[in-house]
Amino acid sequence: MRDRNKIYVLTENLNFFYKLNKQLNRFNIPFKILSFSNKIPISPSIVLTTLEEFKKHQNYHKNGNFLTYSSEKPFEEYILKVISAYRIGYKDYYSELTFSIDPGNRSGLVVFLDDYYLISHCCFETRDLIKKIKNYTQYFQKNNPDPMKLVLKFGRGVLSLTRDLVDIISTIFRDEKKMHILLIDEFKSSKIKISNKDKKHKISKDEVSALVLALRDGIEVTKKNYHLVFNQIKSRTLIKEDFKKVKLDEKSISLEKIADIVVQVLNGELSLSRSSQMIKELQTNKNNIFQG
Repeated sequence: MRDRNKIYVLTENLNFFYKLNKQLNRFNIPFKILSFSNKIPISPSIVLTTLEEFKKHQNYHKNGNFLTYSSEKPFEEYILKVISAYRIGYKDYYSELTFSIDPGNRSGLVVFLDDYYLISHCCFETRDLIKKIKNYTQYFQKNNPDPMKLVLKFGRGVLSLTRDLVDIISTIFRDEKKMHILLIDEFKSSKIKISNKDKKHKISKDEVSALVLALRDGIEVTKKNYHLVFNQIKSRTLIKEDFKKVKLDEKSISLEKIADIVVQVLNGELSLSRSSQMIKELQTNKNNIFQG
């Protein structure tokens, strides 16, 4: 299990505590309550408090990383900062955002930050999906001295919808030099089911499908090959090995094993790159057994 910072709440502001407690429980983030008479734990920790209380008591609490909330800023942004610090690590700036999208009447969206799972959504409208992608990108780009790498992975099951989304994203982020758009085969992505007996993972099947797509390689779409790639997919003449490889690799891997990897990704135990590599290794080992 990858070590995570422990979360502590230090406040006497009941309104702040009520809103914070609700969101921490919603996102399954464990925390402990401190009082101002307590010492800040020496272990890696993140202390959540209001800006007013931090200023009032900062001379007494020099240990720990403080995430302070100011009522002048949106509470939603503060919660996102907390989730990022807990799931990815406490950083001033992050370097890479990955969005994995399973398009449909209900679109699954999974967001990875610096190679680890951050958050996921089930979007019922295209504008909601686009808005979330824009908001996350703008938030993490804000005041960042270096441009972030943006990776967007689109399932290509409903090609017309995928193409529309790619067109919209390309227009919105046309000035982004570090953006990569990939088309991913949706082979059996909707067949993966995860156990939710403890109700720890409140995630829809559309989100699970999007997460499975994130684990796969795909074909990159650029300005130069845009029309060629989409036309070849539409006419079923695309012969790129990447799309074929997905089916070959995963036919012999049980859905249960893939589901187990998905759960580990959601738990923060596996990075996106490591989980993708594990699936490839499972296939390699399977082939070695048959060939041995």
